Amino acid sequence: MAKFKAFFLAVVLLIALFLIGFFGINIIMKFIIGHGNEVEVPNLKGMHFEVARKTCKDLNLYLEKTDFIHDDQIEKGKIISQEPHPGIMTKEFRKIEVVVSEGPEMVRIPFLENLTLSAAKLKLENVGLKLGEKKYRYSDEVEADKIIYSQPFADELIPRNSSVDVVVSLGKLPQVSDKREEYKSLLDQLNE
Repeated sequence: MAKFKAFFLAVVLLIALFLIGFFGINIIMKFIIGHGNEVEVPNLKGMHFEVARKTCKDLNLYLEKTDFIHDDQIEKGKIISQEPHPGIMTKEFRKIEVVVSEGPEMVRIPFLENLTLSAAKLKLENVGLKLGEKKYRYSDEVEADKIIYSQPFADELIPRNSSVDVVVSLGKLPQVSDKREEYKSLLDQLNE
């Protein structure tokens, strides 16, 4: 019976030491790491990344870019989404992951000179652009119904899904017009 009491006392003592150690270490770790300190996750959506980084730093949170996405509506460098979501309570020194906008996807305007409107429209659609407004001018160099130039000009970068206006040739200035010389001098000035 004495051996049983000694064994029982040893088991109770071990359990008590285990419980004291477990809860004691937990309390000490919370104190050291600061897990007891919580902050509200700020709403970073629409905020510029550098401003959001400072906001998080002031709250003892870390900010990390996890992805970049082209977005026609959100300016380049601004935050599209975040995890964890705003408004929840979280521990200090936690990482907040964000997706940042690359702005609209930019495409290069193809050369449309000397193309018909249908060919130009197809060429624009192939790169993600639309044919915009059409203006008509006389031209001594470009035959009728072909494009003289585009606005904005070829090889410029513009956002995908934008419209490109074109100036279409009416052909050479007719000889029979009494204003031919006036128009001819205006054409010469435009072509300089």
